Amino acid sequence: MKLPGEGTLRKIATFVATVGVGVATYITIADSGGGAPACLAGGGGCETVASSTYSHVFGVNIAVFGIVGYVLLFTASLLRGDLARMGGFAVALSGFGYSVYLTYLEVFKIEAICQWCVASATLMTILFCLNALRMVGYVGKPA
Repeated sequence: MKLPGEGTLRKIATFVATVGVGVATYITIADSGGGAPACLAGGGGCETVASSTYSHVFGVNIAVFGIVGYVLLFTASLLRGDLARMGGFAVALSGFGYSVYLTYLEVFKIEAICQWCVASATLMTILFCLNALRMVGYVGKPA
């Protein structure tokens, strides 16, 4: 199987990271207003998840950490070279792992699903795959 060109991977990653910044920012803004993100599909999953003890770390909404991660991934997608490739992979791996953990909490501890959190986890999974392909296929090659 032939890998997509690195430029293609970078363009897709730039787009996905931008959407991720938007999702995480929306969650953060909703929380800062004292509420929860609106569940577009109905139900109260978003409110249940947002009001859980797991939604903040050291008093900071975890979506703020998501914004930071997505901005780092956005930046890595704009840069060329091995440092950007490996840095993007490391951030994406961390974000993916944390998303898996948060999904576990939603399903087994909180017992509610937030569609915005699922969207963010999906975006982070896509970014992990893109950055893994970029690293495996292009590390050590000229930028």
